[in-house]
Amino acid sequence: MNKFVLLFSIFPFFLFGQITGDWHASFTLVGKSNRIDLHIENIPDTTIKLTNPDAKKPEPIPMTNVVLSDSTAAFTYQKIGLSFKGKYYADGDTLVGIMSQSDVRWTVVFRREVLKEAKLIRPQEPVPPFDYPIEEVLIKNGDLVLGATLTLPKDQSHPFPIVVLASGSGAQDLNCEIMGHKSFWLIADFLAQNGIGCLRFDDRGVGRSTGVFAQASLMDFGSDVSACVNFLAMDARFSDCPLGIAGHSEGGMHALIAARKNKFVDFVIELASVGTSGRDVLVEQQFLIPLASGKDSAYAKWNRDVYAGLSDIIERYPQQKASERIATFLDTMYHRAPADYQALTNIFNFKVGLNVFLNNEWGRQFITFDTKKYLIKLKIPILAINGSRDIQVPPNSSQQGFSTHFAKQTRSSSEAVIIKGLNHLFQRCERCDIMEYGDLEETFSPVVLQKMREWIYGLYFRF
Repeated sequence: MNKFVLLFSIFPFFLFGQITGDWHASFTLVGKSNRIDLHIENIPDTTIKLTNPDAKKPEPIPMTNVVLSDSTAAFTYQKIGLSFKGKYYADGDTLVGIMSQSDVRWTVVFRREVLKEAKLIRPQEPVPPFDYPIEEVLIKNGDLVLGATLTLPKDQSHPFPIVVLASGSGAQDLNCEIMGHKSFWLIADFLAQNGIGCLRFDDRGVGRSTGVFAQASLMDFGSDVSACVNFLAMDARFSDCPLGIAGHSEGGMHALIAARKNKFVDFVIELASVGTSGRDVLVEQQFLIPLASGKDSAYAKWNRDVYAGLSDIIERYPQQKASERIATFLDTMYHRAPADYQALTNIFNFKVGLNVFLNNEWGRQFITFDTKKYLIKLKIPILAINGSRDIQVPPNSSQQGFSTHFAKQTRSSSEAVIIKGLNHLFQRCERCDIMEYGDLEETFSPVVLQKMREWIYGLYFRF
């Protein structure tokens, strides 16, 4: 009898001995470095605790839905919707599995030894020393102050073009840093090395800029871009320099708004921007993005219909009356939502989130923005570049809109072009979904940089 007691007392330890103990993982995800520690026990209870070693006060957090054997481990961190399923490999002493959060899935490898923070690989990021002037400046726009950086070519013995960079949706710093990629810094460096000046600035409420980003409208952002152009135009050093704007994504809208009102703008470059209308691109992207992330067509169509219906209401009714109709519409759409969407959010968050997102001054201006109305009035050269694998601003419809509506006076010097294999950030991509942006090493395609350079050179051939 005692032999059986002994046998059963050591069996749990033997069964789970390979996988219990401390594990460490280090990985990058959407442009962020992450480290996770796991502590796995089976005596006296089966538990898995997760710790963020880089937190100010790292604390082990008990996981739920724990499944454990001598070769597998699974758990859930319900508060943030995180889950993990992994397998133990004796060869290499690793615990390898898939971690997921919402619709995002990635591979994580846990090891016994403590790991250093994984480093993002960004081979294109400019590194000093720089052989061209860099100036930190402050630009006034009414009561606001915009923090900006001006990069100038080394040779300033003759006039040279200067480009103001306008960032896209969301509060961006002057480098337009997204998932560890600093595309505007790369563009500014490239232009300076090729005899072209560049001004890039922090969005309202970001970096050295004052103001509140969330309270600004589309027209306000266009006004900020225009203020940057005026700043350059008022500098005697640049009195003979052609001034242009290059806007990325929504920043292309800001560029057109500024160019239409500002007589100092000599040319515009539209980078992955909207050639149709705000409504059209919003509705189309809300079909393409779910498909690219692995959702089926029924899910994508439902998502598209939500945004199409919202846009219709906002275009038709003033803000207060729209709120009531939006609430009724979203009630109906939530109950038609796919089950996996309903599992992610409740009806209250669904309704409030979308109402706040679009039924405001910015949202209304975005939805009703019609690129054609700006293009036909802009009698300046325009270059429009889109990537063929862009799912945020569909390239074909945008290019059609640009090429059809360039002003007659400058049609011969304007150009619309799609570059194959590039996503919304102008990276050469494989999956070409949004989550891949941070995983790719390329920040910005050299092909697009060269196209911008050649086109500007073509306008101002003496440079």
